[in-house]
Amino acid sequence: MEILKYIFGMSVTGSMLFLIFMLLRPLTGRVFSKSWHYKASVIILVFFILPIGVLFKNPFNVAANLVSSGIVEEVNKDNISEIDDDVKDTGRIQSTTEGHYMGKAVSCSVASANSEGKDNDPVIVYIKNDGLYFNCLSNGEEVKIQEGESFSHPVFSKSGDYITYNNNGSLYIYDIKNREYEKIADEVNSYDWIDGESIIYSTFESGFYRLNFKDKETVKQSDEHYYDNFKAADNNIVYGRRTSKLTEDGREINAADGIVEINLNEYDFEIQKFPSDIIIEGKMPTDDSMGYDPMIWDITDDGRYVFIKETFMSASISNDFGGIGVYDTETEIHTDFTDIYKADENMSERDLIVVPRNNNLAINPCNNNIISIIKGGGRDIIMNKEAVLLEINEDKIYNAVSITGENLVASTPGFSADGKKLMYSATASVDPNEYKDNIGNTDYRIILEDWEKQPHNIYEYDLETAETKKLTQGDSFDIMPVGVSKDTVLFLRHKEDDYSNFSLMKVTDGKEEFITDNIVYDDYIGYMENSIDIFH
Repeated sequence: MEILKYIFGMSVTGSMLFLIFMLLRPLTGRVFSKSWHYKASVIILVFFILPIGVLFKNPFNVAANLVSSGIVEEVNKDNISEIDDDVKDTGRIQSTTEGHYMGKAVSCSVASANSEGKDNDPVIVYIKNDGLYFNCLSNGEEVKIQEGESFSHPVFSKSGDYITYNNNGSLYIYDIKNREYEKIADEVNSYDWIDGESIIYSTFESGFYRLNFKDKETVKQSDEHYYDNFKAADNNIVYGRRTSKLTEDGREINAADGIVEINLNEYDFEIQKFPSDIIIEGKMPTDDSMGYDPMIWDITDDGRYVFIKETFMSASISNDFGGIGVYDTETEIHTDFTDIYKADENMSERDLIVVPRNNNLAINPCNNNIISIIKGGGRDIIMNKEAVLLEINEDKIYNAVSITGENLVASTPGFSADGKKLMYSATASVDPNEYKDNIGNTDYRIILEDWEKQPHNIYEYDLETAETKKLTQGDSFDIMPVGVSKDTVLFLRHKEDDYSNFSLMKVTDGKEEFITDNIVYDDYIGYMENSIDIFH
């Protein structure tokens, strides 16, 4: 019986190969020689007369291996040249994820984070008033991840395969390929992707967790400290903010330990801890000091530089002014560009007074020594906010180039994909003195309403030519420019009079295009975590 099965299998396999061979003959006849066709016919004949199936479970793989190991040696050089040109035109290697949502087929091309060549098609995750969505700009398909109204801080994994997010205080991970989400933990405090499949996260309890989502393996850091503000480098090193609980005068207070470096390459299973060190120490307030509570602003992709929010142990004062610093992970040196304790009316010109909010810093994707910040103190966003380009040399001395001047109020800087352009949103500065009433009082609510009604356009500064041009026109409120290719910039535009409800737009060579609307984005002044993320 078994021999009959093999004979039947060989007949079916040989017939299928012969049919495929004949169907492809018009194409192969233009590329391969007659000798090649003869050899291929012999291989197909072998499947009819020899018990290949006894030796190999998959005869198609056998045929493929034989072809690749020498039968194709007679492809002529002209044809090879044509194929190479086609590959060059393709530009990148992509993995395609396909699935169904609500009965509708969805296909999204997600480029590998390590792919080379042309610009990758961006994939965007954002929050709407009825749920969390992602959008593949290559085909315009919009997919609802989860229904709800309490989402925040969606973040793509470094491979683009997963999205993690906060839903009503709980941590979720969404699998893009399988169109499935999974609840990870409750009362989540902070999280970031370590690589393509692993995250680090903390809750409002002490310690933190490392989770490999693909393998479902969780490792806990067991200690008495509390962690947040995680930023992960590509070398399995994570930086974060560490605090401790202290009892003072019968009440519990949070003590700022400082910025901690965590090595996830090593784990002591006996004590359940990763190696960690404080690299920048915090300071508790005293009678003579407001304390020091440094936080991580952002980190370069290679993990070389950690940019620091130089802030006080006072949320109110830090909303008015703070500073910026950088920690060099190779030299282990922390350089503060702003002496916040001495910053006053007589401060040095070298002191960079900034409001350390999330969207006030951008790192050049091609040169990590170049960043942009929004310079200027005061929580009022109607004036004194200047886009500044900083080039930091090896000695951590910076050269500042003013982009906007004093007549424009700038916000939300972002670089182009090639790092040659800096985009930002800007509008005219407002003088509060013009809004004083008869007794000298100023209603800032009225000023803010008028300020929001002003045109907020996207500007572009060329780092090579030092020329500035306006990318968007009209009287709209445009913010958050992100360069996703050489000539294409994504940005948000407010919808009507609701300034927490935005449309996603893109502009290419001056031509604007609508993508989607009803995006909830209440972070245009930079107080909260971002509600949108882009993978490209």
